[in-house]
Amino acid sequence: MEDCESASAAPVADTSVSADQADAAGRRRAAPPLAPGAMDKLMRLAALTLEAEEQRNLERDLGMIIELIDIMRAVDTTGVAPLAHPLEVEQPLRADEVTEKPNRTRFQHAAPAVRDGLYLVPRVVE
Repeated sequence: MEDCESASAAPVADTSVSADQADAAGRRRAAPPLAPGAMDKLMRLAALTLEAEEQRNLERDLGMIIELIDIMRAVDTTGVAPLAHPLEVEQPLRADEVTEKPNRTRFQHAAPAVRDGLYLVPRVVE
């Protein structure tokens, strides 16, 4: 069996898009295919069995996802501070105060067995 590192690193083709890969209207062409054997390896690792058409659709979708990731990686983010949330909002929090007293009798009323305020459970390990 393969070790985790080699099993998780499925080879993919270079998906960078140059200007000559766009059509006349400026739209990007279909995403480049995954490296040979990558789909078979991914399907085996994910324990998937797909029909040929489903496999082609999945391969196309994965290629488009990889292309989008490459496009996002190409964006210059120098000087952009990382965000925890895209909107600058503050989450309103309520005060952390006890609002209800515990009522052991009420909570244990539905228990199948109780003794001295403790829940009794069957022994499962001997």
